[in-house]
Amino acid sequence: MPCPHCQSSCVVKNGTYSLKDGSSVQHFLCKGCGKRFSDKTKTLMARLRTPASMVSLAFKMRSEGMGVRASGRVLDVSHSTLLRWEERMAGQASQWSPKAPDHCEVTLEHDELYTRVGENLPPQESEGWTLTTMERESRYWVTAQVGRREQDLFEQGVRTSWQWAAPALFIRWFSDGERRYAQELWALASIRLRYPQVARAYGHLKMWREGLEVAIKIKGSQGRPRRQWLYPDHPFTAVSSASEVHANHCEALNSSIRRHCSAYRRRQNHYAKTRAGLQRAITVQQLIHNWIRPHFSLGKRTTPAMRMGFISQPVTMLEFLTTRGYIAITS
Repeated sequence: MPCPHCQSSCVVKNGTYSLKDGSSVQHFLCKGCGKRFSDKTKTLMARLRTPASMVSLAFKMRSEGMGVRASGRVLDVSHSTLLRWEERMAGQASQWSPKAPDHCEVTLEHDELYTRVGENLPPQESEGWTLTTMERESRYWVTAQVGRREQDLFEQGVRTSWQWAAPALFIRWFSDGERRYAQELWALASIRLRYPQVARAYGHLKMWREGLEVAIKIKGSQGRPRRQWLYPDHPFTAVSSASEVHANHCEALNSSIRRHCSAYRRRQNHYAKTRAGLQRAITVQQLIHNWIRPHFSLGKRTTPAMRMGFISQPVTMLEFLTTRGYIAITS
């Protein structure tokens, strides 16, 4: 086993320690950097004496809509312990967030989801708004950003989505009537061409980058077109048909979030008490959705990460808990 700190293969055994179920874990000593480590180092299970099977069961219960206190009563552990496990998993999100492949076409759908945080405030004052972004073909959940429904929330969510999608060759960017997605993206993805590069008859010098299409579906509008393309497209970018401009799959994701995450359950006292707690809960759901839980629309035992081409087989919960990120699986 190579050292996770310096990647040296010059290691020797250096004692063991016991878990709560009586099993033991082997420690190693690196001769190169002098640090001790085990097979759990830099994983979600690092420095935990609880068996991985119990932690796995806790996350499965939480991902099926059980509240944190109910899960603690079933497992006979404190709800504070479960929250610390969730914080560990949410902290691993950056290690499980590869960017979109540079050879593919991605279609991003954007929508917002609302729930309470702390107390029952009017929606315009609540911090329980969640901005979600989904890739249509693979059902890959790209963004889950929590906060007030203000410009800062859209700025953070759009920046995260664009950083993920920017390497792709062709990008379609759709939403349901909310124009702030396009307004924030315009500052990140617009380019300026000179007249030798574009004909004067086109009439625009500032436009979206080549391969990027941005449109919205206007709901409940009888007097205006139901689809609208925002800002000038690049002259070499193909335009989708009007029937493809929608965010139906992202809306279906929001419905499933209300089933799988207790903090978003309607008319029940399960809502998060703080904004940070809601962000932690939704990040855990995002990781399980992308890497562990197969999606029914993709075929048997196919996860969104598999459809995106990141992995070739589903990641089990135990593998997720004991693996040092996405790179460790593919290397």
